[in-house]
Amino acid sequence: MRQPAISFAGSASRLRVAIITALLVFTTLPLLAQEQPIPAELSFLNKLGKPYRITYEPWTEMQIPLGNRGMDGVGKVARGKHWQFPVIVAGATTPEAVWAIVKPAFLANGWTAVHEWAAGGIEMLLHYQKDGVEAWADVYPSPERAIVEIVEIAPIPFTFALTPPSATPEPVDANKGDFPWLGPLPGWQFRSSVADTDPFRVSITGAADLELVAPSSIIKTYRQPPDGMSNSLFHAAYHDALIKAGWTILYDRQDVSFTAHFTQNGRDLWATLYKGEFNEIRVADAGAVNKDMGSDLKSNCHVAIYGVLFDFNKSTLQAASDPVLQQILDLLKKNPAQKIEVQGHTDNVGGDAYNQTLSEARAKAIATWLIAHGIAANRLTAKGFGKTRPIADNATDVGRAKNRRVEIADPNCAAQAK
Repeated sequence: MRQPAISFAGSASRLRVAIITALLVFTTLPLLAQEQPIPAELSFLNKLGKPYRITYEPWTEMQIPLGNRGMDGVGKVARGKHWQFPVIVAGATTPEAVWAIVKPAFLANGWTAVHEWAAGGIEMLLHYQKDGVEAWADVYPSPERAIVEIVEIAPIPFTFALTPPSATPEPVDANKGDFPWLGPLPGWQFRSSVADTDPFRVSITGAADLELVAPSSIIKTYRQPPDGMSNSLFHAAYHDALIKAGWTILYDRQDVSFTAHFTQNGRDLWATLYKGEFNEIRVADAGAVNKDMGSDLKSNCHVAIYGVLFDFNKSTLQAASDPVLQQILDLLKKNPAQKIEVQGHTDNVGGDAYNQTLSEARAKAIATWLIAHGIAANRLTAKGFGKTRPIADNATDVGRAKNRRVEIADPNCAAQAK
């Protein structure tokens, strides 16, 4: 993994550590990196000294510069060809002497200084745009050399798009083939497909635990292409394609995984994508699971509804809950005489009083949503049960996820569980 940019200001001890770390950067680069001549917009560096250990990635997406400075909003997320190398500056024995030579050279050769960190260390973010070439560079000195990192802007090196799911659910074979709307990247080789009967849980921003959104899913796995694929290319290709196809990305670990939700065209699809030894695409059709809630309510008198999501330890509904709430709304609109009791349940984490209050507030939040969308208040009651009605073992993560649920019940149904 590449290391963050190093600041060379401060004490002699910090300086020695920084130099050692900088040297380690260029002996621990990813195996995918290749030796490559420096780009034309940096050719002037050959006149200053000697670039060496030039590492090259054909395409990457990265924050430049890395580390806290980029996080502070000054840096740039750049996509394209990536070079990283030190260049020996003859006769310059201190970082300051190196800087006095390198900085003017960049500015004299078409580069613009976007930001210079003089107080926290001699480092500069630079931009180049000329003759159809755009690039971003991060430069900082050490004794006798400058460390240069550059991304030359370029598009993703292949065409990739996803087809939005339609209003009519497409057939999906759990044993073979790709998902019709969430296929593999170019070069991926199909490996396996299987129905997973374990509950489908996803990472939701702000939630402390994985949240259960469907009782099952389908998993399709793929082998990497023979020449491999960088994590950044995986991330960028799927990120762009998901957004363009109408998916909402709810969780994004930029190197290897996504959680995405599709709620258009009356659909409620959840997906996780993971890049690893074998790449995995997992999808749960929550809309299909809940489509029979009316008949389930009639036969069982109450039904557990998953996919209603709240902010952590609050009764604030997340927007991702709308498809499930819409299905409850549709049920009530199609059956004008139907009344329901909205029931909130929690796991066993926390005290009795706290969980009771939270479950009541969450049940009321759902009733309030339904009333706001046209359901008469006298058709709804809201009740919280706290942690008193578990349906699974609270000793496991999966069990607790099952217990954190919403149920709707028919208050006039004789078989309703008491």
